[in-house]
Amino acid sequence: MKLHLQTFGCRANHYDSERVRALVLSAGHEIVDDVSEADVAVFNSCAVTSEAERDVRKAVRRASARNPSLRSVVMGCAAALPASQPALRALPTVDHLVAGADIVAMANALGIDGRHAGPSAAQSSVRALLRVQDGCDEHCTF
Repeated sequence: MKLHLQTFGCRANHYDSERVRALVLSAGHEIVDDVSEADVAVFNSCAVTSEAERDVRKAVRRASARNPSLRSVVMGCAAALPASQPALRALPTVDHLVAGADIVAMANALGIDGRHAGPSAAQSSVRALLRVQDGCDEHCTF
């Protein structure tokens, strides 16, 4: 499987995306930068503002236009909000919503054995990320 990963929002979301990256790589799959080359796309969403949610929906629509055979998974804060879920489910190519950063649910959504769902040992940016909170208290300072 070739997976495209796009992250919106805070550093906690970036850490969660790195866990997804580690999950996919440890299961022997590939991460691709270009969504047109992907079989699956994961969008890690933010819900701190309506603009942040709009950006995620726009990215999913844009990806589906570039790759109509794409399967998409939306994870993160917006996917956890009951009020946002119908709009996210209605987007083209969206197969699954994963509330928050449930890595086992993400493994299931991707069809990967959950035993691969360990912590991220390597990260793709120059700054290391360390999980100090889980979830959002909806009072983001970013």
